[in-house]
Amino acid sequence: RLLLERSTLKNLFDTHPPFQIDGNFGATAGIAEMLLQSHEGALRILPACPSRWKRGKVQGLRARGGYTVDICWDEKEWTAEITPDRDGTLRLADGQTFACHAGQKIIIREAR
Repeated sequence: RLLLERSTLKNLFDTHPPFQIDGNFGATAGIAEMLLQSHEGALRILPACPSRWKRGKVQGLRARGGYTVDICWDEKEWTAEITPDRDGTLRLADGQTFACHAGQKIIIREAR
């Protein structure tokens, strides 16, 4: 919260002069990790989304295993559109699995 309130411009660059690449990339990587994690062969959607972020959306996050993920959330529900780069099986951290084909979107709706 403090990073966004005190040290970040609207474009998510940090405000520390001179240009600080670690601050710019580190902050955005941390935010992305709060919204999507892809460790140990499974995706976790909104694993650490702050409770104050009641509504939001993110597009184009890349996950390990070759997935592009768009997420939209509103209060306690979320929808994820996951587009795989290749055929295979998508596994979520909660144990759900989905057969996937390259380029074909998988749409998942859940309550948080």
